[in-house]
Amino acid sequence: MAKFRGVFPVPLTPFREADQSVDYAKLEEHVEWLIQSGAAGLVSNGSTSEFPMLCDEEARKAAKVIINKAAGRVPVIVGATAPSTWKTVEYCKIAKDVGADGILALPPYYFPLTDDEVCKHFEVMAKATDLPIMVYNNPGTSKVDIKPELVARLAEIEHVDYIKESSGQACRVHEIKALAGDKIEIFIGADNIFFDALAAGAVGVIASSGNIIVSQMSEVFRLVFEEHDLIQAREKFDVISPVCSFVDGSCQFVQVLKTALDIMGRPVGPPRYPMLPLSGENRARLTAVLKKAGVC
Repeated sequence: MAKFRGVFPVPLTPFREADQSVDYAKLEEHVEWLIQSGAAGLVSNGSTSEFPMLCDEEARKAAKVIINKAAGRVPVIVGATAPSTWKTVEYCKIAKDVGADGILALPPYYFPLTDDEVCKHFEVMAKATDLPIMVYNNPGTSKVDIKPELVARLAEIEHVDYIKESSGQACRVHEIKALAGDKIEIFIGADNIFFDALAAGAVGVIASSGNIIVSQMSEVFRLVFEEHDLIQAREKFDVISPVCSFVDGSCQFVQVLKTALDIMGRPVGPPRYPMLPLSGENRARLTAVLKKAGVC
């Protein structure tokens, strides 16, 4: 099993102001900054990438750009979420073709699924790839909650090696470890609880906030995993916690992140329609939070 560890930002997809086309040169620039700032890995075509807004060719090219720019310096996990199992299988093949190190996928969305149906989806998916699979639990968007008991079942499937736990409940880390042991490793997907999750045994974070504070988040990870200094790690986390909470607490998290980078002097363009840029009032609130955390 490939060993993924640490802070894995999900690079935002830059769009041009004029026509909303993808700015791949700007994506390369952003990826390089993330790696230089301490990213341990990257995730392409995730929620923060605005994957539902991308056509298949744009998503494929974005993944390839990120992988080429990473150039083996850090692993790249590619998202393969789709509303059907067979479309997910197709995306798994594309991920392999472009050189992904792993695959991230929600269960199919739109129709409600039973636990047996979720298992069948990942069984079929796992037979279609030899890459490590990271199951993505994000009940807020998928409307399917992969609870710890179901995680333990999925952990028995070959190639299902990781879970991205985005329910927002830090207690899930303890519960999954109690039921699945070391058969599956946990990345937290809620930045505002990532310290608590690391302290409980998670091995990393798939970090939306990593687009703006990857160096600070990586330092918290280092203090926990290398120095075993939970006190100092907690102190460091407390400084950036308001930033994480601002991002995670907003249904406009993509707009928040893109506005934050603009405030920091690293613009990546607007979100793609129908999403609109952050309002002036919210921009002012965000600016104050970033300044207090020493980000800008």
